[in-house]
Amino acid sequence: MKTKLFLLLTPILLSCFALLPIAQAAPSPSNVIVVNTTASPVPLRDVDNPARQPFQAEAVGGFADGASTTGDITLTTVPVGKRLVIEHVSVLGKMLAPQRLVLGGMGSGQPGGKVHWLDIKVQGSNADATLDYFVASQLVRFYQDPGPVRCLAERDSTAGANPASVTFTISGYFVDCPECVP
Repeated sequence: MKTKLFLLLTPILLSCFALLPIAQAAPSPSNVIVVNTTASPVPLRDVDNPARQPFQAEAVGGFADGASTTGDITLTTVPVGKRLVIEHVSVLGKMLAPQRLVLGGMGSGQPGGKVHWLDIKVQGSNADATLDYFVASQLVRFYQDPGPVRCLAERDSTAGANPASVTFTISGYFVDCPECVP
């Protein structure tokens, strides 16, 4: 019986010792020291897509007395030969109490262009309750060809002027677009 057990366990033990080098831990990572001077900095680039050119824009609009919408507010104009990829949009509305910001949208401003509507959320009031705050902040993926990028907002009232009450901000990047040249 002992001989059979010995013959059975011997190959198993030898296999364990044979696999020991495979089970060893990988060498720990080490730091890379860069010795470039400020006169000769390390060049950086987006390795995922070197054609990306970062972009941000902000525009402020308001409501005229008797108007429920801001009308078109131009955020930026996409140059010929480029396409703007918008990845984030935010809207901040500071409305005279008790008015509410009910809609916020953006689009190309081109005939037949689409409008992307944003989800506006109530945030609360300022300390003296004279302003109510509304915010939209959304990750998006909008593509804008050459031409204006416009936004607009609507409130639930036409009473009183409320200038500089809505701020739109976009961020994303430009890419070269050879087919975007007329």
